[in-house]
Amino acid sequence: MTYKLACKDLGVACPFVAEGKTTDEMMEIAVKHAKKEHGYTDEQLNDPDTQKEIKAAIKEE
Repeated sequence: MTYKLACKDLGVACPFVAEGKTTDEMMEIAVKHAKKEHGYTDEQLNDPDTQKEIKAAIKEE
């Protein structure tokens, strides 16, 4: 099973697409990308609503 996450699915004009084997792996990838490329802070990314939004955008393929 593979999981996929695209920034565009979160409403961000960014071509980034990540693939991983677990939702935990996808969250790690998403957090690293959001910090590096979009300037998100730990506080923003640890917000329960933000985490819920990211998890909802992870698609199972």
